[in-house]
Amino acid sequence: MKPTFSRNALCCALLFCSNTINAQTIAHTPQDEPNELETITVVSSKIATPLREIATSVTVISKEDIEARANTSLSEIMRHEVSVGVSNSGGIGKNTTLRIRGEDGFRTKVFMDGIELSDPTAPQATPIFDDILSNFVERIEILRGPQGLMYGADAGGVVSITTEQASLGLHGSAKAELGSDSTQLINGELGFANDTGHIYLAASDFSTDGFNAQTSDTSNEKDGYENTTIHLNAGLNLSQDLQLNFVLRDVTSDNDYDGCYDNITYALINQCRTEGENQTARLSVHYQQKEMGHTLGLAKTDIERDFFSNEQFSYGSKGEITKVDYTGFYDLKRHKLIWGADNESQKITSSKLEREQTGVYVEYQTSLQDSLYFTAGMRYDDNDTFGTHTSYRVSAAYLIPLAKQNTLKFKSTYGTGFRAPSLYEQDYNNGDYAYGDAAGLQLKEETSKGFDFGLEFNNPNQHASLVFFKQTIADEIYFDNIAYQGYLQNASSSESQGAELEFSQDLTKQLRLRANYTYNETHTTDEQPRLRRPKQQANIGLQQSWLAQSLQTNLFVNHVRELFDIGGQPLDNYSVVSVSANYQLNQALKFNVKIDNLLDREYQEVAGYNTSGLAVYIGIQASL
Repeated sequence: MKPTFSRNALCCALLFCSNTINAQTIAHTPQDEPNELETITVVSSKIATPLREIATSVTVISKEDIEARANTSLSEIMRHEVSVGVSNSGGIGKNTTLRIRGEDGFRTKVFMDGIELSDPTAPQATPIFDDILSNFVERIEILRGPQGLMYGADAGGVVSITTEQASLGLHGSAKAELGSDSTQLINGELGFANDTGHIYLAASDFSTDGFNAQTSDTSNEKDGYENTTIHLNAGLNLSQDLQLNFVLRDVTSDNDYDGCYDNITYALINQCRTEGENQTARLSVHYQQKEMGHTLGLAKTDIERDFFSNEQFSYGSKGEITKVDYTGFYDLKRHKLIWGADNESQKITSSKLEREQTGVYVEYQTSLQDSLYFTAGMRYDDNDTFGTHTSYRVSAAYLIPLAKQNTLKFKSTYGTGFRAPSLYEQDYNNGDYAYGDAAGLQLKEETSKGFDFGLEFNNPNQHASLVFFKQTIADEIYFDNIAYQGYLQNASSSESQGAELEFSQDLTKQLRLRANYTYNETHTTDEQPRLRRPKQQANIGLQQSWLAQSLQTNLFVNHVRELFDIGGQPLDNYSVVSVSANYQLNQALKFNVKIDNLLDREYQEVAGYNTSGLAVYIGIQASL
């Protein structure tokens, strides 16, 4: 292990920095923010659209937001957003589930630069949040609610991650960060762009000793994590209207955890480790003129994981996802047509299982006098496992201009979606271990539907929104934990409903407040609370900028109430306070400080698993 970076040294460094930095302002001040309605989003319909024109519920996290929150794990950055819940089992690199509007994590689609980040070898094809770090991420968009229209199966919510690209000329940077639990991060990036094309190459190496993951591990042995990421983003301008793009990402990880079985005695032990490798790539061609555009892409995701107990190999898994996708649009100002098709192949190569799904979709958008916006779309999917499924989405938004640049917006959407049975679920029922009702049972798709209605108030310095939502899951696939027959389907429906409140305000020219509150009632088919979904969750963020465009300080509070685990076990309510600061010394040097869990609060997100206490991190970045 790497040498310990003591808390005393960190505190001294922090005090030194606070005494030598003059109070100044960062380049990005609250008054620089555009009106919320003019923020561009892509995730809703796969084409760039201002938020004013969409009725779907979308959150956009900018590069400035990512840097302010200063979390290494991407899921930790997203937990500050409305209707986003995160459950982590013992620290960075450990099993992490992200839920949108109370739905299971495997009902969320995650894409990075158009590449799906899912593990097809998991019991349910699950997004790979454990190994996604925030390095080199430029932007995150979160689409809430059933979104089967554009994305097909498993899209109970969508997270779209965009990584950095090269800007004009030659640029680069190197960053080093040290912190509690012997945490070390080193990354570097180099980019170049001109009229012919662009290329961006980045790499990072992260390691931490971590902390004891499970409360039952009385040895108090630390469970560490290591992650090495290499990222390439390149493009070639074949003509003024035609571009060729290529993205490649390779992530290798090594994770210690508690709770596996000895290969010989089958005793439950805590000397467990996972080695993982995740490779993703996408080649795409994009053609666009003023009123029309076409994008064709070919993407590949390869997943490999090996599991060890007592440093002896236990088992491994390999899987891959290959996807060909096409999106086109035609824009006639008041009328817009979007259409597309995709073919996805999932494989568990270690078990020789595979399936394909092909989908086509179309959406019509229209507007009236730049105040009324309406969309209607349909998607048709054909899946090897269960056959065909049709999804729909309709939406409407109405804007009312008010005095003094104020705008009131009413919006509503209704959408349907589905989740395909995973390769593992169906294979289990076809195998020797299933019996009774589950033996040979051919699972069909889960179906979902969701409705929301809300209103927003916007002006250049303020944004407020209130959204009510309700969504249900029918034919839910579940494992029989009573008789252990296998995977069955429930004739009843599970439900999630609630309200989302968001507010942001420039309190002064240098001080900005952002807050959100989520009330979420979730029930299983037998009317019990669903696991690890807080009924109430609130986030508060304060961003202060100072003179001379150099210093930004941030305060974040995350509060969770009424959380239940397995067997209805209640977990304690908790509030976690974190602070961060970024100081731009000059064009070449930048410093950052982050203190997580400032009040050293003890709490649990998953019963039986520890969370980090007070932790301090300091870093320096040098740029060309």
